[in-house]
Amino acid sequence: MVFWARFPLVYTLFDGRSAVTMFFVLSGFVLSRPYLIQTPTGQTDRQLFVPTFYLRRITRIWIPWFFVFCLSAVARSYFFHSYQTVPPMAEHFKQFWNSALTLPSFFRQCAFMLHDATRQLLPQDWSLGVELKGSALVPVFIFLVRRHILLLFGAGVLLLIFIPTGSYYVSFVLGVFAAKYYYSTIQPGMRRLTFASKCGILALGMLLYQTRFLTNRLWENSQIADHFAWCICSIGCVIIITASLGSNRIQAALSRGMFVFLGRISYSVYLLQVVVLLCVLLPVTRGFNLIGVQNLAVLLPLTFVIAVLVTVAIAAITYRVIEVPSMALGHRASSYIQRQFLRRGANSEIRQKPPRPTDAGESASSQNDQSPAPPSARRDPM
Repeated sequence: MVFWARFPLVYTLFDGRSAVTMFFVLSGFVLSRPYLIQTPTGQTDRQLFVPTFYLRRITRIWIPWFFVFCLSAVARSYFFHSYQTVPPMAEHFKQFWNSALTLPSFFRQCAFMLHDATRQLLPQDWSLGVELKGSALVPVFIFLVRRHILLLFGAGVLLLIFIPTGSYYVSFVLGVFAAKYYYSTIQPGMRRLTFASKCGILALGMLLYQTRFLTNRLWENSQIADHFAWCICSIGCVIIITASLGSNRIQAALSRGMFVFLGRISYSVYLLQVVVLLCVLLPVTRGFNLIGVQNLAVLLPLTFVIAVLVTVAIAAITYRVIEVPSMALGHRASSYIQRQFLRRGANSEIRQKPPRPTDAGESASSQNDQSPAPPSARRDPM
């Protein structure tokens, strides 16, 4: 199984960093799209209210994370035990859940400021800190791309040069670029292509998406190679997205119920993976070993299927119980804040608005009408 995982295409199923790259590109695309699509003639573009934009992102990302974070603390205390298994746990995972949860560690993890896997309850949540920072930059990217595309790419180059993790934010830049130009420029051209041509474009995107497969073998752990792979992989993600949106057949295939369901619960799956691995998969593997199942050809498929089913089942529950209420809370809170802001703005405008001459004249006229007019000014009602 490990041998086949080292081959192209198959490697993408095990390449977590490239999957996170797609996550960032999709975030830039989805978050900016409502504010960049062309509106019908005579309608104003949708305005971005930054405070509520940030509020919705925090409630969407942080609240489900905090729930699984607390669940991990409980699971580590009551359900996590070390087992000797065949095959043994990989060295990479042996470092997890070995340190006590202290108060400073708790607050640092709540702010995604702790990057030591040996002390983190959810070591994969490094990407969520990047996601929130990238989301904070999306309004800036929207402002720049509305002015000129070169300003957007200039910001991406500056982030890449001066920020050690700048390649992560290039993914958001490319997502915003796709949101700006897909529907106005790329989509009309895609509609004129044949299905075979669209499949060819999709294949090109998949090829670029596997850039990390090549760089890992040529340069291994080189930081420059990782930045290069991240940027090229991001371009591949954009091509995959545009090819998928440009083909009704590809969209129909991806819109099947199973894929839509997995897409909805994917964030919970991402959050729960370590909990399931350490608290479910280890004892399950140990149980199979005790009844004599140690043949890897049998054990690996069995544990794989069990891990997927358990993760999906728990993720479906957390999506319904935690994620949906979190999204609803974010929308209600942002709607309330926007209403209050608009109401205060309208009241302030009314207070600051100077009286019109006609209004003053009408007021004077109304005051004069309330006092008796002199006989010379009275008129015959007839």
